Amino acid sequence: MSPFAQSFSQKSTPRLNLSWMNIGSFAVLILLCGVYIFHVNHVVSEGYQIRALESQISELSLQNQKLEVVSQQAESLQNVAHAVTMMGFVRADQPTYLSSAAPSYAMAK
Repeated sequence: MSPFAQSFSQKSTPRLNLSWMNIGSFAVLILLCGVYIFHVNHVVSEGYQIRALESQISELSLQNQKLEVVSQQAESLQNVAHAVTMMGFVRADQPTYLSSAAPSYAMAK
């Protein structure tokens, strides 16, 4: 073999290895970019879901506060007093108590 052929074969082997290393590095880089894009997409999607749930929480909290106000109004003494008079109840003036000093008996028939 001529010295030129030996030097050519020795030089082509490192170039071939370098080419395969470049192709492999590029493939790994593309794979990492794909994983990064997938991860960012997933995080952004969860962010939208969290924002939607937070708005739903705030709406439900506001609705709960409104219902508490309505409940407190319904339980207020003025409303209860008004409902009692609407039912026809009257205020008891002075209660009359029965004395239990004398024994009482029931008669059988």
